[in-house]
Amino acid sequence: MRTSFRPRYVSVSANLTKESTMKKEYSTTGRNFLKRIAAAKRLTTLLLIYGLTCISLSGTAFAANADWEYLFDGKTLNGWVQRNGQAKYTIEDGMIVGTTVLNTPNSFLCTEKMYTDFILELEFLVAPDMNSGIQIRSHSFEHFKNYRVHGYQVEIDPGTGSYKKNPRNLLTDGKPAPETAPRSWSGGIYDEARRGWLNNLTKNPAARQAFKQNQWNHYRIEAIGDRIRTWVNGVPAADLKDDMTSTGFIALQVHGSKVADKKIKWRNIRIQDLSKGNKRILKALIVDGQNNHNWKGTTPVLKSLLEGSGLFAVDVATSPAKNQPMDSFRPNFAKYDVIVSNYTGADWPKQTQNALVEYMKNGGGLVIYHAANNAFPKWKEWNEMIAIGGWGGRDEKSGPMVRYRDGKIVFDNSPGRGGTHGPQHEFQVVIRDRLHAITAGLPEKWMHAKDELYSKLRGPAKNMKVLATAYADPAKKGTGEHEPALFTVRYGKGRIFHTVLGHNTEQLRCVGFIVTFLRGTEWAATGRVTRMEVPADFPTAEEVSLRVGLSAN
Repeated sequence: MRTSFRPRYVSVSANLTKESTMKKEYSTTGRNFLKRIAAAKRLTTLLLIYGLTCISLSGTAFAANADWEYLFDGKTLNGWVQRNGQAKYTIEDGMIVGTTVLNTPNSFLCTEKMYTDFILELEFLVAPDMNSGIQIRSHSFEHFKNYRVHGYQVEIDPGTGSYKKNPRNLLTDGKPAPETAPRSWSGGIYDEARRGWLNNLTKNPAARQAFKQNQWNHYRIEAIGDRIRTWVNGVPAADLKDDMTSTGFIALQVHGSKVADKKIKWRNIRIQDLSKGNKRILKALIVDGQNNHNWKGTTPVLKSLLEGSGLFAVDVATSPAKNQPMDSFRPNFAKYDVIVSNYTGADWPKQTQNALVEYMKNGGGLVIYHAANNAFPKWKEWNEMIAIGGWGGRDEKSGPMVRYRDGKIVFDNSPGRGGTHGPQHEFQVVIRDRLHAITAGLPEKWMHAKDELYSKLRGPAKNMKVLATAYADPAKKGTGEHEPALFTVRYGKGRIFHTVLGHNTEQLRCVGFIVTFLRGTEWAATGRVTRMEVPADFPTAEEVSLRVGLSAN
């Protein structure tokens, strides 16, 4: 059970009302009246400052009557699930108590619910030299280190021993702290089972001193957008901007230990869920009308997938037909969070091209779907947006081919045409970036439906991050290279997701396509992925998985 109550924010208007009442009550007392009014004004000023301070702690204005929820009812662990290690989690006197157990890995008591934007507050009492932490926006996927809990961790670091390693802690004057002092990075942000330390406290001596050994300590954690901030006993600690993960569970860690029966206690665990009730339907525009592929069949399926996710409302802008005047084709891109291009045809009017460039530079989102990368070979900005494309006279002058060789990206400037593919066949997609939100938690390898495997795509290849590749088998008239299949591009402030998959409606039934298309479109629209579930019918390394009922016919 979760209980709600109202936080202790100060109502300034209430105190102003009290001041008015006091004026009437003491209107006949002369000097006493003036003294009391002056005192009331001083009190009001102090309360106003206090109230503004409470609000400014977060950098975001929250309603004074916003509800908090307790994540722990004080009696049961309902709403929580233990993952990974076998440490003991018990309830004592209205507290959650975590106790170390020998020969077991890190243990995590995780909320069943996922949280995106929130403010979390709690108190804890930890044994000296016992490492722990608070996981936020974290996950546990079968295909990532066998369900290993991973994600942002707000460190609990009460160690008492000397710290002699790098990076060195610094004093207020910038000089190195004595090596005899402990590390004291409680409140820092560590990326559990992924990248390691993201925001330690080496340059924050005040935060290093905020943690109180053998006492109850208070944490405040704010995760809002791509910014995570922490406070230890009211002292600002970490301040991190990172967009790798936008949503996930909260967890209480008991670190693996060489000593049994060490304890950490948590109490007063409450959260303000800032995403609750704030769901916004994203506006998407599919652009079609000319294509050397079946756009009349694929656009309705793409639209159905987006709207069926519950995340998008979709409009379609259909261009004039081939060989018809294009002057009237002027979609209002600025109205939308993301543009999905299912277009390959005549050049757009210059005004329309400029509008898309401006939209992207200012932070718009764009999805390049399959043959859309055949479009506009002479449009410089378009080719920078899509990174690499094919056909239309593209060659070595258009830019390099992008290869994945020996575990790294290689730019191949060999001469030759841009764009080729063998006969349609099933092929294996290999995830190369397993930490990106679009691909997080997916199997490292999965089979895609019978499709064209685009190869030898060429272009500027700037600001491009390859998420997945597919091997173009020479037996299928392929290049013998691992060709980019899914990737992202940054253009100005804008985000582009590019998928080469999806020749026709049959290929759009592939669960791998569906999941990556939906994740990629949300990421392009917002820079975030909030739907991180991996469906049970996701394809395996050996078998394609197709959804039924998605054909446009």
